Amino acid sequence: MEQVNPEVFEVTVGKILDFGNETRNFQLLLKPGKRIDFIPGQFVAVLCPKEEKVIRRAYSIASAPEEKGHLDLILKLVQGGLVTNWFWSFKSGVKIRVHGPYGKFILPERIDFEIVFVAVGTGIAPFRSMIRHLLGGGFQGKISLLFGSRYDDMIPYQGEWLDLAKKHPNFIYIPTISRPGPGWKGEAGYVQTKIEKFFPSPEGKRIYICGLNEMIQAVQETCLRLGFRRDQIAYEKYD
Repeated sequence: MEQVNPEVFEVTVGKILDFGNETRNFQLLLKPGKRIDFIPGQFVAVLCPKEEKVIRRAYSIASAPEEKGHLDLILKLVQGGLVTNWFWSFKSGVKIRVHGPYGKFILPERIDFEIVFVAVGTGIAPFRSMIRHLLGGGFQGKISLLFGSRYDDMIPYQGEWLDLAKKHPNFIYIPTISRPGPGWKGEAGYVQTKIEKFFPSPEGKRIYICGLNEMIQAVQETCLRLGFRRDQIAYEKYD
């Protein structure tokens, strides 16, 4: 898909899904007949009016481009943060503006490698778009998602990942929890500590990482130690 010129779109807030841990998915409905042609992994700038100014904040699109009628954004509330607190005041029906699409954190058109996505928290957004797009389009290559969350009962899109893993044998979902509850039987710890266990060999793989810089640096260092080349690693920082 070719890059398209960014436009300003008026959208209406639809369903708001609360994942807990001050994290929510906001569905933004497009006007009838309007569509945003974007490539999975791209983002929009939300335009927040503040007095006589407009504050812009970039958020990766968490829905697939085939979902024509809306965009999904996943946000974590930032204490004192102007734009996230503005979002937390929203009810369904509120109208806002977004500008986009932007960004080059995208997959190549030809994928002849095993895809490994590594994310924590809201860093899942671009990968949700990519995964939904790939699996919905019949992609048969192996996709692994290593996803870190703080609490096992507050994993964003958890039901969706489990459902996709059941339906698609080529999709491997590995959640790891940094503060697991007593009933959690899966992986525990941070994502960087799981790379060697699940992806010890760099052969035929590319690693895509999204989240905060500290996590990205730790994952990169682990991958390089295991023999991954730098051109096998791509990332997008949220800070």
